[in-house]
Amino acid sequence: MHIRSITLSVLLVAFLTACAQVSQQVTPPVKDEPDLGLVRLAQDIEGRGESGTALALYERAAEVSGDAAAYVRLGDAYSRADKVSEAITAYRTALGKAPDDAEAELGLGGALVKKGDYEGGLKALAKAAPVVKTGAAYNRLGVAQTLTGRLHDAEASFESARELAPDDLDISTNLALAAALAGEDQKAITLMQSVVQSAGAEPRHQRNLVIIYSLFGRIDEARAAAPQGLSPQDLQKLIDRAKSIRAINDARARARALGTISS
Repeated sequence: MHIRSITLSVLLVAFLTACAQVSQQVTPPVKDEPDLGLVRLAQDIEGRGESGTALALYERAAEVSGDAAAYVRLGDAYSRADKVSEAITAYRTALGKAPDDAEAELGLGGALVKKGDYEGGLKALAKAAPVVKTGAAYNRLGVAQTLTGRLHDAEASFESARELAPDDLDISTNLALAAALAGEDQKAITLMQSVVQSAGAEPRHQRNLVIIYSLFGRIDEARAAAPQGLSPQDLQKLIDRAKSIRAINDARARARALGTISS
C-alpha cells in the first residue's frame, strides 16, 4: 500500500491518541511519602477540572519530596494538561535522580512522541515497555514504531499489548491500522470487524473500519460500514482522504497522514 490517540487522544488522534497519548486518568494515590497530602489534594482538584491549581500542587509536591516518583507524577500531570515540554523536563529530572526508572522512561517516550520527536520517543519506549510490561506501555511503543515506519515491529508490540489488555478496543484498532499500513488487508479488516462488533464499540471505531476498507479500495464495503449519524458528505471526505493516503509511498508519511483522520 496509521496513522489511541497509537489517543496518539494521544497523543494525536485515535490511532495516535490511543497511539501515543498519556492516560487521562489521574495518577493513583501514593503511600508513605512526604508529599502525600499535596498529591491527594492535587488529585482531588484535578478531578474537578481545575488543572492549573492542581499543577501548582504537583510542582510543590515534587519540590517537597525531591524524588523520582514525585517528578514522574508531575510529568504525568503536565502530559494530561498538554504541557508537553514541561512534561519532558519533569521526566528527565526524574531520570536524573533514578536513571533506571522505567515509569519515567515510559512517560518521557510518550511525551517525545507527542512533541514530534518520534525517534527519541521510540528509543525511550523500547527501553521502558518490556520493564513496565502493561498493555498501555506496549501500545505506546507500537505507536512510535508505526510513526517511524517500523510496521512489523509495531504489529508485534500491539500484539503484546493486546495479550496484556485483551478488552482494550483501541489497542486492537491500532493493531488493525498498523496491519492496514503494512498491506495486510485480511488481517486488518478481520480485526476491525471484530472491534466494531464488540459491546463497547463507538462510532470512532466504525470510522476506522471505513478508513481500512477505503485504504484497500473496497469502497462499497466502506460505505456500508459508516457509523450512524455520519453525513454522506463527511463519509465521502473520509473515503477520499483514505484513498489519497493509500497513494503515499513512504510508510512514515502514510502513517502520519492516517493519524490526522483516524480519530
